[in-house]
This record gives sequence, C-alpha cells and structure tokens, in this order.
Amino acid sequence: MMPSTIYKLSFILFVHAIVLLAVNPTSKSQSMSCWLVEDVPATESTPRVIRQTPVLVQFTDASGLTHSSPVTSEPGTLLFYVFDPSGNLSPEFTSCEITHHLPQEMFLNWTRSLTEEQVSPPALGRTWYTLAAKNRLDGRAVSLVLGPLGDKKDHFAVSLAVYSASMVQHAQLGKPLSLSCGMWRGHQQRFAVEWRHRALGAGSLLYTYDGWKDKVEEHVQNCHLNFLALHNEGDASLLFDNVDISLQGTLLCTVYLPYLRAQREIQLVVTAKPQVTMKPAPLFAHPGEEVTLTCDISHFHPLEISVDFLVQRSGESHPTLLTGSSLSHHTHSHDGTYSITAFQRLVASSDLHGARYFCKVNHISAAKGISTSQTLKIAGVSGTSVEDIMYLFLTALVLYGILSFLRRKAVSFFGSQEELKAQKNKSE
Repeated sequence: MMPSTIYKLSFILFVHAIVLLAVNPTSKSQSMSCWLVEDVPATESTPRVIRQTPVLVQFTDASGLTHSSPVTSEPGTLLFYVFDPSGNLSPEFTSCEITHHLPQEMFLNWTRSLTEEQVSPPALGRTWYTLAAKNRLDGRAVSLVLGPLGDKKDHFAVSLAVYSASMVQHAQLGKPLSLSCGMWRGHQQRFAVEWRHRALGAGSLLYTYDGWKDKVEEHVQNCHLNFLALHNEGDASLLFDNVDISLQGTLLCTVYLPYLRAQREIQLVVTAKPQVTMKPAPLFAHPGEEVTLTCDISHFHPLEISVDFLVQRSGESHPTLLTGSSLSHHTHSHDGTYSITAFQRLVASSDLHGARYFCKVNHISAAKGISTSQTLKIAGVSGTSVEDIMYLFLTALVLYGILSFLRRKAVSFFGSQEELKAQKNKSE
C-alpha cells in the first residue's frame, strides 16, 4: 500500500469520527426530564394546590454553553441549563424532582460556625433550587443545590451535592454497618454533617459534626464517622459497630454549607436469619398412627415470613408441597426478633416408610431459603429397625421389672408363713 493511500484512509477515518461525535454527543451534553413542584397558597377563590411543571434539564459547561445543538422542549416545558462540576447528574436517573430552595442561616449548634461572619454573598438573593434525582434500577440517589450561573435566569450551577449508593440498605443484626452517604462541596471549607433517625412517626438525633471546627456536637453510642475519609473524599457514611433492631427505619443524612443544605434519605432494613428446627427427631411412627410435624422458626427479623411443608417419597426425584399446614401466633423476643411455629399432620402408613419430610422457610435474610428435613421410619417395615429393637428392649425391661417385683413379694409372703410354723412347733 502506498503512503499516500494510508494518509487518505487516515483522513477519512478522522472525518468519520468527527461526524459520529457530532451525531452522538457525550453524556455531559445530554438532557434529563424533571418536574418542578411548587406549593401554590390558597386564595379567597382557589384552594391550596401543588403545581407540577415539566422541566428539561440541559447539561452545560462552566460557561453555560452546550456541546450539542440546542434542544427543543414541548410547549409548557421549562428549560434549565445546569453545570454540574460534582459529576453526579446523569440522564440515567429514572425520576427527577425540582423544588425551590431558600438559602438561610441555620441556628443549630453544629452549624453556627458556618455563618459566623454574618455576611452572605449577593447571589443568595436570587433564585435557588433543589434537584432530587433517583435511579430505581440500581438504587442510586442524589440531592443537588442549584445556584445561579452568570446573569441568565435559566442557567444554574451545582453548589452542593449529597448522594447515596442505594435508597434502601439491608443490615444484619449484630453486624457492623456502613450507612452510605457522600457529599461534594466544591472548594467550600465550611460544612457540617447531621444524621437523624425516623421510625413510626418519632425522630431522634444520632450524630452531628461541625467540620469547620472539627467538633462532634452530638452523638449516640455505637456510631461514628471516618473523619479522614470525610474531609479528603467527602465520605459522610455513618459507621455502626453493631446493628440492633431499633435502627430500622429512615436514616437522614444532611450536609450544611453556609446558608445551604441538602439531604438524602436511606431506608434501613435490619434482618436476622431464622433458626429452623424440625420435630420429632427422629421421625418414627407405627402404621395408622397420627403424627404432627412441628417446625420451630426462631430469632428472625423482619416479621414477614412463609413456611411450607414438603414430602419426597422413596423413588421420587422432587418433593411435593403438602397442604393443610398451620401457623401459631408469633412471639416477640427481648432483642426485637420474632419466633413462630408451623404444624403439619400426617397419618403414617407402610407406603410412607422412607419418605423425607421438609420444612422450607422463605425470608428476606436468606436469598435461597432455609430448609431442614426428617426421614419417616415405619415400625415393622423393611425388617426390624433400630426403633423396633429399642421398643422391644424397653418392653422386655418393663416386663422384667414387673416379674422381679412379683417374685420379691411372693418370697416375702411365703417366707413369713414358714417362720410362724417353726415357732409354733418349738412352743409345743
């Protein structure tokens, strides 16, 4: 191949690549659909309503420019141009909601140092928004504070980002836990972190930290932050030494900057794997005898659970589901876990000899379920069994005891009569 031909092919490939980039811009030049949610106060003639307006968010650079052709929105749709230096915005989010954000001073012990100069930037007097986006496919979620970018009313930049890897997190009872929460604050050095717990309508404060003063203001036992990771990487995850049932509920991670705040919610589900025991053990019966299988399931959490009994007869390749089982009322243990008992009645017969009975438990703490089993042995089937020998031994032992007792009584009685006759003869 001639050198000139190589140059021509290289030029053609280069032009083709430029065309592809123009047709398929990068994700940073893409857009995302959102809803602007506003609370419209009631008037004399209209009631209070929640107004929702569609918004198309177009990703831009720091100058407010996009790298693709201008987007066209539907009539009635607002267009926001957003620069995101945090890198958290993505068109992959499946839901997005925008609300008005009011910059203001926070009068909390762990936030007072953030605004101690009492001088706020002029930009705080303009329009600010909070953008909350979620991806229900992988669980990611982010809350962003959008501030003005330049002089245009529809151009914004991210000033604060608080994000979590999952909206729902599972934790094992008694195990350590890292509750995910990350933040991006740009070059702002003043910040504070707050963690709260909310369950059944009640809330409590777990941990507060003033990052500017490097001071823990409030905390409960058993939890802490990794301060090195927090300052260097923005990792505000709350660490627990061991998890108990009381932590289940909604955990709120709030990050404060001077006059700004953003929050993420994580639903925490505390799980405890059930302990399963099947009785009687061993499973032994006589033909025609009614047997009650008992399956004890203890120390599990949460309460939602299902229990099934199955049987696999000799020669069958798969077990069959049994019907007619029943469940007792659950009991509540001191550690917050639950216990319950399942029952299954059956009538023993010779054709059930060697059948294997299963108790299968399905619970969120065990992805594949938990199963235990017992093999039914029928007395007198397939020769003398160990159970038969034990039964005969016990019967013989009881008979031996009875005969021994009768013999002692007889010896005692007849022995006394002979002694009386001997004494009478001597007296004569």
